[in-house]
Amino acid sequence: EEGEMGDGAMAATVATKLKSAFETETCTVDDLSDGCGGKIDILLVSDKFEGMGLLDRQRAVHAALEEEMKTIHAITMKCKTVKQWEAMQAK
Repeated sequence: EEGEMGDGAMAATVATKLKSAFETETCTVDDLSDGCGGKIDILLVSDKFEGMGLLDRQRAVHAALEEEMKTIHAITMKCKTVKQWEAMQAK
């Protein structure tokens, strides 16, 4: 796909940082911005979220992506523990 050439850079950077910061079980990052990296969707599954509320999980992701957040205009994220993720997959 011609239009998707540039979209990998921000998504790849974000995925690498999140995998490192959260020792993820699952981490997917999709660029929804037609390549500029300004709008991303994140699915993050990590035991590091155990005992954290939703807001704290989101704050932790924002903190891990402090530099990238300067150029990201919109971000959606699902932050699940491994147990929560497995329960969702079983449905």
